[in-house]
Amino acid sequence: MENPTYHIQIEDSQKVGRYVLLPGDRGRVKRMAKYLENPIVVGDNREYFTMTGKLNGEKVSIMSTGMGAPCMSIGVEEIRTLGSDTFIRVGTTGALQPHINLGDSIIATAAVRSDGTMIDYVPREFPAVADFNVISKMKKAAEIIDNPHHLGIVHSTDSYYGRNFNQKAALEYSKLLAKANVLAVEMEISALYILGAIYSLRTGAILTIREARKTLDATYKQAGEEYEQGMEKSIQIAFKSIELLIEEDRAKRP
Repeated sequence: MENPTYHIQIEDSQKVGRYVLLPGDRGRVKRMAKYLENPIVVGDNREYFTMTGKLNGEKVSIMSTGMGAPCMSIGVEEIRTLGSDTFIRVGTTGALQPHINLGDSIIATAAVRSDGTMIDYVPREFPAVADFNVISKMKKAAEIIDNPHHLGIVHSTDSYYGRNFNQKAALEYSKLLAKANVLAVEMEISALYILGAIYSLRTGAILTIREARKTLDATYKQAGEEYEQGMEKSIQIAFKSIELLIEEDRAKRP
């Protein structure tokens, strides 16, 4: 039988927590781990670098997923077999709306499904939607941490550079999405939310604006100090969300 955790290379369920934060960049795992008590490395293979520590007495893991829906789906598919059931993506994004500023946080309630991975799971018509309770905790956490934030739909795509090759079509499509009040574009959330729905996992996502759109005809302000400060706030919001979920889960225990 194939090893169910072949890619993340973690075989002991005691090494991971019920709650998992999912940055794309493996370099961000250690940056985030400073908010945990006694974090240790429990897995390191390919794009999947995993650390586990304690938060308010509960085990919490941080696992990088690399870029794109295929990598997200593999990582979540594997770590869920170890008992993890609550996942919050902590990523970056480019704004589609001119009123959203560099460093702002996006709490993604749902995703436009332009990835190719999840079509192997469910038809395109099946919606990619976050867990309502997780999102409500994230909204509350964002108010506590006090970073400018926006709730709404994001666009999940497989193509990072495709818009450079076919600029006219990409611009027209992004204008259509912006008209429909889609907030930003990224590459992983649709996969996470579909997996959440079909496996009864609790999912949410927070993104930091790394490219701010000045007009609907593009022109982006690139990442800088505002982005770095916003990213740290988004990380804090993610951890505060986990704290609120831990508190609620404990209250439900017999």
